[in-house]
Amino acid sequence: MHLSSVRVYFASFNMADYIIRKIERDDSRRLWEIRNHFSARQNSGTLEEIPFEKHDQWFENKYFKNSDNICFVLEKEENIIGYCRFDVGDEDRYIISIALDHVNQGRGLGHLLLSGSLIKLTENREILATVKKGNPASVKLFQKNNFQMDKEDEINYYFIFRQNSYEK
Repeated sequence: MHLSSVRVYFASFNMADYIIRKIERDDSRRLWEIRNHFSARQNSGTLEEIPFEKHDQWFENKYFKNSDNICFVLEKEENIIGYCRFDVGDEDRYIISIALDHVNQGRGLGHLLLSGSLIKLTENREILATVKKGNPASVKLFQKNNFQMDKEDEINYYFIFRQNSYEK
């Protein structure tokens, strides 16, 4: 995908209504709400609800004490409607996690968030995505954004993205 393609796709949205920005400390509760919703947990690696206190401590440690991890949020009218996390994993590669508020799913906003986050990402690392086989919308989302199928098992597809495959 070329940057010009991203701009054309974004033109179908009123971009004045949406911003993608790095997270702030005060975003913890809203990300917790999105992550703990049933639809997000079904596609997550962890099905259980997470208590806010546990999430809040994790959030502080993950994004404000470890500067290698990056998280962006998608906002509309100062309301966070989704997040895209890039957490450093094995072999110095990012592990991606993306989620939208359930009322905003199915409207192309995942593509807006993911492609916009990739553009803002300044680190040149490979990015790994794990997608459950029962989640075809996420499979399409990652393929649309130049993630390549790396392997699969009985439960998941595993995608990889290399920065040089995305023209900024």
